[in-house]
Amino acid sequence: MEWCYHNQSDALVVLRSDEEDFYMEKVVFPFDTISFEAPAATKVFVWGYCNGSVEIIDSFVVGKSLIPKSNQ
Repeated sequence: MEWCYHNQSDALVVLRSDEEDFYMEKVVFPFDTISFEAPAATKVFVWGYCNGSVEIIDSFVVGKSLIPKSNQ
């Protein structure tokens, strides 16, 4: 499934998923939008800096939380 993510923050973030049959790690620059392919229902974690360390700042499930690229 083709999907997109828009980084609305003014900081770089990393999208990461490491499910059994799928692995992805992508850097998203501030205010940038990227598209990627992932199986439906894949859990994606958004990593970023928070309080001086790197941690998960958000997450979403492909096919449920965002608008697919084909519907934009």
